[in-house]
Amino acid sequence: MSDLLAKDWRTAGAAAGESISLSDEQAKVLLGELGPQEDVRAIYHNGWGCAVLTRNGLILLRNLLTPRATRVPAPLWILRRTYGIFDSVDVLVNGHPHKLWGSKLDPKGESLVAMGESLPLGSPLRPGRGIRFATWISRHPVLVSAAVIGVLFAVLGQGPGSSEKEVAVQKPEPALTVPDFKGTSLAIAAASADLHPWQQVSAADASSAQRPVQTTTTGWQVCFQSPSHNEAVRPSVRALTLYAVPEQEECPTRLHGPRRVVMPDLIGDRADDASRALGDLGLEPRIYFHAHTGKHMYDGLQELADWRVCRQQPEPGTEVTTGTRIDLWLISPGDPCVKPSPKPKPEPKPTPEPEPKPKPKPQPHPQPSYGTTSGGGSTSGGSSTGSGGSTSGGSSAGSGGSTGGGSRAGVQFGQYCSPVGAVATTTDGRPAKCFMGKDGNARWGYNSG
Repeated sequence: MSDLLAKDWRTAGAAAGESISLSDEQAKVLLGELGPQEDVRAIYHNGWGCAVLTRNGLILLRNLLTPRATRVPAPLWILRRTYGIFDSVDVLVNGHPHKLWGSKLDPKGESLVAMGESLPLGSPLRPGRGIRFATWISRHPVLVSAAVIGVLFAVLGQGPGSSEKEVAVQKPEPALTVPDFKGTSLAIAAASADLHPWQQVSAADASSAQRPVQTTTTGWQVCFQSPSHNEAVRPSVRALTLYAVPEQEECPTRLHGPRRVVMPDLIGDRADDASRALGDLGLEPRIYFHAHTGKHMYDGLQELADWRVCRQQPEPGTEVTTGTRIDLWLISPGDPCVKPSPKPKPEPKPTPEPEPKPKPKPQPHPQPSYGTTSGGGSTSGGSSTGSGGSTSGGSSAGSGGSTGGGSRAGVQFGQYCSPVGAVATTTDGRPAKCFMGKDGNARWGYNSG
């Protein structure tokens, strides 16, 4: 194998694992054709050239002296699945069949078949007999040359008097239409296949887990098969491979695809039993939480073996693939899964608020008194002194004179007075009379009468 392939990460794995050697020129063409993230998974013989399987399909390398690359994108058209002593696989490329074989990384051609789709027998894309014969001749130039030389020698060596020898012609083996084994128990399918003279009947894991399995293994079901259903083959020169998974699993969507299992019901189980059941199904990783607080329990099952499962995610009966994260909510023995409500605390009796003290009513402002009269100008039990004089016992004295019969001298307009209707003279000599005001108080006013 070229050192150029060993130095490139895209081809280093194939360079270390394959026995098919590529020249430096072929290696340069291959490295130039590969994408920046496209790695090589297997290398096969392809006539006088080779074929390289990548994640995107096939790259055919032809012509040893001036190699050129032909890209065949996935999905590939599979004309014939693994057959013959070389475990060859026929692939249709541009209308012509190509026989690929000899890979150490993919000895049975399973990766090659998994990246393609079988072309039905009646498909118009299948090449005719002329194309198949021409292709066979181009693949076997040495054999064809030897056959031609042998025929010439046979014709030249036969004299005119030679007797014709009877040649016994063996009757060809009739073709077998491959039955459909999908969904059948693996052991039953293998026993049924043994009724035909297959070169070999073997079993393999249909999923990416690559678990070891024998044709006598019980409890497994067939998901895929090679040769495919309804394909016409001669069993004596073909090997039959049955791809199966355990019966509690669903068949993967494609050969060597991820495993598909149905999520079991783990609610109420002990944590260690639930973990063991998930492990048997290959479900990883498993994360544990406390059922009440939801807190992640990082210690795994070291101290939680006897705890019980309260909830799970995904739900029971859900179809999942291996690698799906499984969440389990656990509770310690004796505790309920549902967190009990806290007991309500009694509320303290409210302290009565003291009644507000009544505010004292405002006291009326005392009205100024200018004398006390009784009965038409007479006074009793008091005296009044003004700026103009004083009165006592019904008499009034002032600077301007005196009056009787309820009249007064020396009053001022606006002063309180009593009784209403009394007359007087102001200090400046104007007539005044006691009137009742709108506010209910009597005051001296001008006497216009």
